[in-house]
Amino acid sequence: MKTKLKLYIWKDFCPDYTSGLAFAIAKDETETRKLVEKQTGLWIHDWGELEVRPLSRRIARAVTGGG
Repeated sequence: MKTKLKLYIWKDFCPDYTSGLAFAIAKDETETRKLVEKQTGLWIHDWGELEVRPLSRRIARAVTGGG
């Protein structure tokens, strides 16, 4: 049976002066966290708020820069 992938989005990811954003597509949250840590090369101390979306419909999210 083929594993269904989901889109995992972390808002307020690893905040410093402003909030960050991270996302990954994977089969579960554990795999997703490993992928994000591998990509960033960091141990993440503050993941922020998680939003999980099935990949069965169109979706968009955007984060504008501050300054």
